[in-house]
Amino acid sequence: MVYNPKASRETAAFNLAMPYLTRINGVLNSNYTAFKNSDSRMFSINLRQLYRELGPWLIVEGERDEKKEITDAFKELSKIPKNKKEQVWEKMEDIENMMRTHFKALGMLMPKVTDPRFLFGNKQK
Repeated sequence: MVYNPKASRETAAFNLAMPYLTRINGVLNSNYTAFKNSDSRMFSINLRQLYRELGPWLIVEGERDEKKEITDAFKELSKIPKNKKEQVWEKMEDIENMMRTHFKALGMLMPKVTDPRFLFGNKQK
């Protein structure tokens, strides 16, 4: 067997991508649970975790700064008084939707597949 560095790099990238996507999925699921339980503290912690996962992939070049929109939204969230719970929830949902848009554009949000054998289509005949 001949060593192929390109194939090794692609295999390593795939092997590292799966735990990364699983981690993101775990945070999104945790956010869903926090939302159902009206746990704004956990929801906000999860938003910060999602931002940490997404941050390295956001583009910051010249006037194009994909991080600024999200960091500005976090600043706006921090200025909302805690007793205005409806506004807090709306802002947190806006932030999550902004990040989901970026995750989707990067191809990191995949549709749920019940059977992993059909993830890449059925090539067996």
